[in-house]
Amino acid sequence: MEPYNPRRLLLGRTVVIQKASIALVVGLSYVAITPAQAREDALGQLANTHRWFELRDTANARTSPLVRGALAAAFNDPPTAERLLRGVIRDEPRSESAADAYALLAYLYLRTGQYERFATLYQAWAAAFPQSATVREERENFEKYRGRPNQLNGRRRRSVVRHDAGGYPTLPISIDGKADDFIFDTGALQSAVTERMARKLGMTIQDDPRTLIDISGTRTAFRTAVAKKVTLGSMTFRDVSFAVIAPGGALADAEIGIIGLPIIVAMGGINWSNSGTAEFGGPFPSSSGEPNLVFDRSRLALRAEVLGKSVLAAVDTGANSTDLNGNFADLFPDVVATGKKGSADLNGVGGTQTIPSVELPELIFTIGSRRVPLRPVVVTMQRNSVAGGECCVANAGYDLLKRGQGFLLDLASMTLQLR
Repeated sequence: MEPYNPRRLLLGRTVVIQKASIALVVGLSYVAITPAQAREDALGQLANTHRWFELRDTANARTSPLVRGALAAAFNDPPTAERLLRGVIRDEPRSESAADAYALLAYLYLRTGQYERFATLYQAWAAAFPQSATVREERENFEKYRGRPNQLNGRRRRSVVRHDAGGYPTLPISIDGKADDFIFDTGALQSAVTERMARKLGMTIQDDPRTLIDISGTRTAFRTAVAKKVTLGSMTFRDVSFAVIAPGGALADAEIGIIGLPIIVAMGGINWSNSGTAEFGGPFPSSSGEPNLVFDRSRLALRAEVLGKSVLAAVDTGANSTDLNGNFADLFPDVVATGKKGSADLNGVGGTQTIPSVELPELIFTIGSRRVPLRPVVVTMQRNSVAGGECCVANAGYDLLKRGQGFLLDLASMTLQLR
């Protein structure tokens, strides 16, 4: 799903334009702003600049329902998010707060595989705001996901499975009784298979050609297949939708499957050991640290420290390498100016884009208490939203996570720990 670009996040308040007083000195008018309104505006700025952790520290019980609902969605508390955001829509059905609540719910439903609920929500959103530019932009996503069922998740059960210790992070999965290894991909908003893999597993491919935008920015054709039953360890999922990638490009003859966010969120995360085991579905070791993960619209993002500054990086276990983007160049122009200029290829399922780039000899990411050096590191001068360009300074790949003994991705506490 291509992230929307909201005008602003209004904060569940009714905006009252008071009668302007005319200043006798120069004839200027002003609008009185109460301290409460000023504070809510400040909260909105934090949300719109993706400063979710500051917003979380600032909000309290008196904060507007929209902001509290946005925070619940961002920090993976769907029941609270839905209750608060539905309340905003019910109480202020034609307000801009309601428009923002619709958008936040749309992303919540998509990353959890609730496609029927998304389609119903979109239709209500479009009826309430028929002239909205954002609604028009999201029409493409409605067409992309309509007709899919809601994914049904069985009870979480503790599972420990073996995985290949080399290459991409993969997990053994069974689709309607046929097994294979699929890539565990936190950068994928939907689960996917290549057409060759779908046919190998006997999946029924619907005749419903649609398009998506891959990490290179290339439009790629896909169709849909719905698995009646997916088994992963001791956990079972039903009515699981997969995007079936049309043959072409680098994946023309590939047998590849991807476990995307709808399944990963239902798993609750993963405790990954580089020695060859993965645990999920049960309680993870308790974390003593504060959350450092957040859902920013369609992306799972990590708070890290780079060059003395706190930044967000999209977490993409399906990418082999970490790529910095134009946001990093804006934040650290002096550092980028010292790099070696060149070009880099962004490879997606649909094609490759060659982008101007700068290579830096080393960059250190601090995640929690762990310092992770990357040598070298490439800064591509792009802001592709699929690669985290809307919210983040980097698309953090598997190379950032596989150092040491492994990592723990816990979506209950919203923490990522490197071991």
